Parts: sequence; C-alpha cells; structure tokens
Amino acid sequence: MTDAPHIVLIEARFYHDLSDQLAAGAIAAIEETGGTVYRIAVPGILEIPATLQFAIEGRVDPKTGRLFDGGIVLGCAIKGESDHYEHVCTEAMRGTQDVALAHAFPVGNGILTCQTRALAEERADVSRKDFGGKAAKACLRLIVIRTALGLVG
Repeated sequence: MTDAPHIVLIEARFYHDLSDQLAAGAIAAIEETGGTVYRIAVPGILEIPATLQFAIEGRVDPKTGRLFDGGIVLGCAIKGESDHYEHVCTEAMRGTQDVALAHAFPVGNGILTCQTRALAEERADVSRKDFGGKAAKACLRLIVIRTALGLVG
C-alpha cells in the first residue's frame, strides 16, 4: 500500500445511536491518516461476517474502483433475557475472525458485546472509550504489519 488506506467499514445498525458513535470514531481515525472509507450498513451483527466476505471477494469499492486495504466491523449486542445474546455474539465474532484469517485481510473489530446499555454507550462514545476509533487504529496497524511482512492486498 503506497497511498492512504481505503477501508471498507461494515456497521450493524440495530442500535442506531451506538452505531453512529462507533462509525464517527472509526471514520475520524481513518481520516486522520488521509485514508478513505466506504460504508456498508447491515441490520445486525450476525450479518457482518457474510458482508465482510462479500467485500473481500469483490475487493473493489463500487463507487471509486479502489481496492480495499482493510476493513472495520462495528456493531453492538446488549444482553437480554434469553440466551440469544450469547449465540449472536459468538457467531458474529467467530465469523468475522474466520473471514479475516482466511483471506489474510486486516480487520479492526469494533463489535461491542455488553451486559448493559450503559456499558455500550460508554464504549461507543467518541469522547469516552471510542471503540470505533480503536477498531480503526487496529485495522491500520494490521495493514502496516501485513505490508512489512511482504503481503500485498
């Protein structure tokens, strides 16, 4: 990668306000490097791994024709009264990691899995824990590592 990074950002929109905060943090961190972002919205975190797979296989931003250098996944699951939470969290995380590893594709994971809404709000808020920004920085670091090891996207 010689140019500023071009990142596919996949965001689960189940909790719109939290997704907005996560995306704001991630986009700010990418833009600080001069990088650009192509956003894809999905309904919930279970749809993230398949969408990541589609983006990697396509590799090209349909708007600009640029190749994706890496990806960021964002979303949130908040524990409810059933065991659905555990299944959704496990499958979204496992699926995301499986796809990233299968393609040696740098992915910053900003999927929140929280016991309460208050914890999710703290982690998503750009002025507090800024997990969206942290996911973007993780992605950027993985791009550098992949490049240093001689792997090209």
